[in-house]
Amino acid sequence: MKRIIRPLILILLLVALGAGGYWYYRNRSASTAAAAASTNFTQVVDVTRGNLSAAISVVGELDAVENAELAFERMSGTAKLESLLVKAGNTVKAGQVLATIDATPYQQALDQAKSDLQAAEETLAELKTPTTALDIAKADLTIATAEYQGQQAQDTLANLLQPDLAQLKVNVADAQSTLAQAQASLVAAKSDTAAQDQLAKLRDTEAELTVEHGRLATENYSDPFYQDRLQVAYNKMMDAVDARVTAEVQPQVNTLKAQMQVRKAEQSLADAQKALADAQAGAKASTDAALTLAKAHLAVKDAEVALATAQDARAKLDEGADAVTLASTQADVDKKRLAVADAETALSGTKLTAPFDGTVLQTNAAVGDITAANTSILTLANLNNLQVLASVDETTIRRVSAGQPAQITFDAVPGQTLQGQVGDVPLQGTLQGGVMVYEVPISLVGAEKLPLLVGMTANVKVAVGQAENALLVPAMALQKANGMYQVLVPNTVDPAGQPEAVPVEGGLSDGSYTQIVRGLNDGDKVVVEMAATQSNNNTFRGGGGGFIGIPFGGGR
Repeated sequence: MKRIIRPLILILLLVALGAGGYWYYRNRSASTAAAAASTNFTQVVDVTRGNLSAAISVVGELDAVENAELAFERMSGTAKLESLLVKAGNTVKAGQVLATIDATPYQQALDQAKSDLQAAEETLAELKTPTTALDIAKADLTIATAEYQGQQAQDTLANLLQPDLAQLKVNVADAQSTLAQAQASLVAAKSDTAAQDQLAKLRDTEAELTVEHGRLATENYSDPFYQDRLQVAYNKMMDAVDARVTAEVQPQVNTLKAQMQVRKAEQSLADAQKALADAQAGAKASTDAALTLAKAHLAVKDAEVALATAQDARAKLDEGADAVTLASTQADVDKKRLAVADAETALSGTKLTAPFDGTVLQTNAAVGDITAANTSILTLANLNNLQVLASVDETTIRRVSAGQPAQITFDAVPGQTLQGQVGDVPLQGTLQGGVMVYEVPISLVGAEKLPLLVGMTANVKVAVGQAENALLVPAMALQKANGMYQVLVPNTVDPAGQPEAVPVEGGLSDGSYTQIVRGLNDGDKVVVEMAATQSNNNTFRGGGGGFIGIPFGGGR
């Protein structure tokens, strides 16, 4: 009996313990649910209609619309910076010279190019000029001259190969006769008694006139007649001096001329005697004779070439310039004209000029530095025409388009807001920190009134969209589930039951309210849930600005 009672008591005890545990668990779960419910706050709000403007906020940098890094782009090789005529802060005008390099080699290149062009143009002009009677006459004269010179060369060569001994002997005799005559003239010049007598008479006349002039000069008269007599006496005396000097010099001149004739005759005789001796000994008897013979052969060849050239030129006058030659010469002229233009451009490139009115922001080189075509000399910007380059990342760029209005503020100028407009949106960005960023230009209105500097940080708010009479819900009412947006609406079957989820298509959002494009209607209500921790941190589900665009698996 005891064996039956003890197991039964044990079973009853276990049942009692299980029932107690179940009761404790249910009470604890209910308390936990109640505690959890007490930390969530819900509010039912009406779906309303109204106007909505959406904007995005980005950061940018103040920039000049006209700005440039200036360099000597048309230079070749390297060169020393010869002058730098501006410094940072200077304002300049378009076309003003800012810096220079040595222009000497570029000027020389231009001069050479012009010279080459002139020669090519002259050649072309000659080809295009019709042949005249004068041209033909000149060509015929050139042929005749070449023929005559050729005949002379042939005669000279023939005389060397077959000399005329009789004529050479005559030449020697003539040279001897000429020498004798020259020697006789020299003797006569040295012993010219007539000239000596004439000189003596001239000296006597000079002495008499000198005495006469001296006598008149001692007379103390001042009347014009006396002065005339004195001047006449002086003139006669000076004429006598000139005649005497001439008479003294003339015999010396005659003697020198006679001596020169003697020397010339002696040389002619020596040449004639040598020619006769060479002819008698044979044309190849000496080195000099062999050299003379070689020169004679060369002269014959030169004459033949000259005659052929002259005849060819004469034939071309009859034919005129052919089309191929004209085209080739014209192409050469065109090529040299381009070379001149390039040289002029290169010369102008030795002066660095301002491409627009602006202010020098900084200089990057100093006088004496070695520069190249890609060496930045200075930075120039037009500070009267500023813009903001806003940095827009790849997730936002599709919402930005040209013409959108923008508001701009600057940290350096607090309390000032400028208006602007988005310019052309670039199609290519740059990779920054793993994100593609696009530099969007935004114009400024009223920037000239503020003390702004290029490079200052700008805060930009771009209006990306506007909706009128739109269906609106609080932005915190939107929830995201499985890549789609939804809102909670009151349970129409059981008002005390859990809210129902309804998928929606969102439109514009300004961060506080969001446009509902599809999924809700006028008069609907939505449930806004807010966690206590979120309330403490002022963070709500479904917040954000701009577009909400994943409705029913699609979106804007």
